[in-house]
Amino acid sequence: MIRLLLLSLLGTWSHWLLAETMVPTNDTLRLGWTIVLDGVSHSRTNIGVPGRMDHMAYDPKTHRLFVAALENGSLEVIDAKDGRRVGSIAGLEEPQGVALIPDQSAVAVACGGDGRVLLYDTKTLTQFRYLNVGEDADNVRYDSKRHRLFVAVGDINTGALVEMDTLTWTTTREIRFASHPESFQLDPDGDRIYANIPGGVRSLHDGTVAFASRRSGTVTSVVPLVGRGRNFPMALDSKHGRLFIATRRPARLIEIDIASQSVLSETPCSDDSDDLFLDENQNRIWISSGGFRPDLQTPDEASPLTPPGVPGSLDGFDIGHVPPVRSVSVPTAWHARTCLFVPTLKSIFAAIPFREGRDPEVRQYLWR
Repeated sequence: MIRLLLLSLLGTWSHWLLAETMVPTNDTLRLGWTIVLDGVSHSRTNIGVPGRMDHMAYDPKTHRLFVAALENGSLEVIDAKDGRRVGSIAGLEEPQGVALIPDQSAVAVACGGDGRVLLYDTKTLTQFRYLNVGEDADNVRYDSKRHRLFVAVGDINTGALVEMDTLTWTTTREIRFASHPESFQLDPDGDRIYANIPGGVRSLHDGTVAFASRRSGTVTSVVPLVGRGRNFPMALDSKHGRLFIATRRPARLIEIDIASQSVLSETPCSDDSDDLFLDENQNRIWISSGGFRPDLQTPDEASPLTPPGVPGSLDGFDIGHVPPVRSVSVPTAWHARTCLFVPTLKSIFAAIPFREGRDPEVRQYLWR
């Protein structure tokens, strides 16, 4: 008993020492190319692509990066290999989620404004189909093994994942949730779907993570996040049976054990996170965050990692520790909360929205 107690104390002390001595650096990431998204007319300002940027997808066949410019109503297309802008698809109603359908050389764009999913050829950028899916169409995932496309829809009172057969383009089922699901992940080999249910726009606490079954089309269990809310991004570590999510109120990176459906650990992360990715090769979680939000937070609610006056960042958390330890941090810009991790390119692409006096950008960050 004494031996176990000593081991426990040693583990706690060693983690504290590690957390104190591992100072985040910029050494792991370096800036590659930067593309300025200028030249898009806007009725009020005539600036470049205005407003909030949302999610991205990458096509390795064409080397193209597809970026949802939500408030501009466009899908921006970038050659990730050469670092140049090759096109812009305009006239979309609040494009949010983007997913590649490689077996059809297509990219799917979910538009929250009209509840549609638009499908474009990745080479010609021509639209060849659209699908009505539901209110506030947002995150999109494609299951290439089963030829299924999933789209998150709904509002604060009800929500669903709409599942579609991409061979026939018919809806096969809707999995219902208590409210709009945000980021969700598909078990690559099993039956489960995991979904973040953050609640209302200004909810202060008590988000949930829902476990659902594809076969039954129902939610089978829920993991409560007591005192933690606004859980948007999620990553699945299926190899080790873990989920990683980030909350905004307060800003925390939370690790969930899938088997026991319980919280394993949590640690502070940067404020206003919106994308989170698992880097298996480096045993790391990457999070993009927009920084302190004075419109939604008081100064005493700020994360210790992003006090008022500190902009958004790309942060790397080493997940070989319990809880994970932030070892990499690169400042980006205010409200730069969306990114895309592409391991084959050893790159993280960050969307930098318009700031007063500066056009928006898409940046490539590479790691050594």
